[in-house]
Amino acid sequence: MNPPRLTLPGKKMKQVLIGLGFALLAFVLAWVGGELAAGISREALLDQAGPRRALYVAGLRSELTRHETTPAILGLSRTLRTALQSPDDPAAVEAANIYMEQIAARTGAAALYLMDMSGTTLAASNWRQTDSFVGRNFAYRPYFREALASGAGRFYGIGTTSREPGHYFARALEEGGLTLGITVVKVSLAPVEKSWAGLSDRILVVDGNGVVILSSVPDWTFRTMSPLSDAEKVRLADTRQYEGVSLRALDWRAGADGTVTLAGAARAYLASDSLVEGTPWRLYLLSSLDGVEIARDVGHVGGVGVAALCLLGWLYWRQRRRTRLAWERSAAALEREVAARTAELVAANDDLRRAQDDLVQAAKLAALGQLSAGITHELNQPLAALRTFSDNAAAFLARGKLDRVEENLRHIAGLTERMARITGQLRTFARRSDNRPEDVAVTRAIDNALTLLAEKVRRVGAVVAVEMEDGLSVRCDPLRLEQVLVNLIGNALDAVAGREVRRVMVTGATVGERVQVRVADTGPGIADEHMPHLFEPFFTTKPPGVGLGLGLVISASIIRDHDGSLTAANGPEGGAVFSIDLPAGGGE
Repeated sequence: MNPPRLTLPGKKMKQVLIGLGFALLAFVLAWVGGELAAGISREALLDQAGPRRALYVAGLRSELTRHETTPAILGLSRTLRTALQSPDDPAAVEAANIYMEQIAARTGAAALYLMDMSGTTLAASNWRQTDSFVGRNFAYRPYFREALASGAGRFYGIGTTSREPGHYFARALEEGGLTLGITVVKVSLAPVEKSWAGLSDRILVVDGNGVVILSSVPDWTFRTMSPLSDAEKVRLADTRQYEGVSLRALDWRAGADGTVTLAGAARAYLASDSLVEGTPWRLYLLSSLDGVEIARDVGHVGGVGVAALCLLGWLYWRQRRRTRLAWERSAAALEREVAARTAELVAANDDLRRAQDDLVQAAKLAALGQLSAGITHELNQPLAALRTFSDNAAAFLARGKLDRVEENLRHIAGLTERMARITGQLRTFARRSDNRPEDVAVTRAIDNALTLLAEKVRRVGAVVAVEMEDGLSVRCDPLRLEQVLVNLIGNALDAVAGREVRRVMVTGATVGERVQVRVADTGPGIADEHMPHLFEPFFTTKPPGVGLGLGLVISASIIRDHDGSLTAANGPEGGAVFSIDLPAGGGE
């Protein structure tokens, strides 16, 4: 008698092994798909962070450069020079105090002050306040020593008198080759920091000492990226840069994949950074990883889907093999078997199609998650719309209204294109001029200036008429000529605002080997008592907060640098006329 064959347990073991194999395959594919999707999403997030980071840096640089030349302009004041030359004259010192108080109110600077050669403050814009700088000696500050040594200095720190942080610009005031004293402007960067509040991005600016000086998270300010050494503590104590502040470590923990975690943060961020030009500072942008996690989840689902396709393919191959064997036994049985299995395959394909549709929807959700942060406070309107459309899409997705989801995603795409156009316009606007004279077509420069002023023209309701001689060109730097034209035409638009006749005329003609361009308006004209002061620093007839009184000074300086002149007069029929005289170019 032959022993029984143990075939059933062997078949079961084979099925178990096959099941384990497909489970392992699904796990591996899910992991690979998740990591691949997360990596792609992370790279996309870094690409998106670049323009936003550039805008944040540009905003910070704009706030700094707005005040950077103020100490040099103050050095042109005869009032301040008289105070330095006659420090024992109470009237001269009081005049300097009043002058700096007025300039601080107009420029928005935190403080302006004048120091003698010993570092003692002779006059200050806050001379009326209890914490006035007058009489205080700041010779220990690096900006004072740098200005004495090289003519200019800059420094960021906490005021030892006001206890308020700020950035200091200093400039040596010279007369006949000798230094009389130092002019200083203190700039508060609180408005920049305030504009970052409420953004989904986390922003921090780190100085050359590794200290966080600005941050969208208040608790991170005046913390250090790493613990300070004893030598660094002594150096900072000598300059009293952070006097009265406890510089605790931020507990910055950077991962190998570019992610960081910080003290008090509930989640990790993707970090990227840029140097703030003209300073030893670096701006760090910390982007939310929510979109990356959604992409990883979608990749997991995709990996499982691929494994399911492999399983279906193996089942199909196995079924075909069984069908072929059955056909060899019986043609009739084969036909019935094929029909039954075909029906099963159709059902399986329907399930697969539905699974693929679910994957597509999940991918859309991942893309939506990456459209979450705002670029800067100048883009708040499109950012708010993005948030609204994103919320709507999530709600419609939960309700199964896929047509409404697609509609919201189209709106999001449109807003993204709009933000890209705004970013491109800002980059062009911020481009620094090389100040190299060349032949410039005057008509093209005027067209570019009017493009920048188009919104103001529409708001004022003015008519701008341009009459230029054919082929008119001048020898000048094109960007600086456009800057002058924007200033003159902009002033003309301000002059005609609210008038019954609102017209600005821009004309140009060749006079010998020179070119004269005139900007005339139908405004009230220039008062006789104002005419001698038009090109003096900080003189303006506009209300406080509207103009600094530097536009005409800078414009006249630009034209002089190009062997030309800028003059002002009243037109015979009323209104102001500003005339630019420049060397003629070689033509277009």
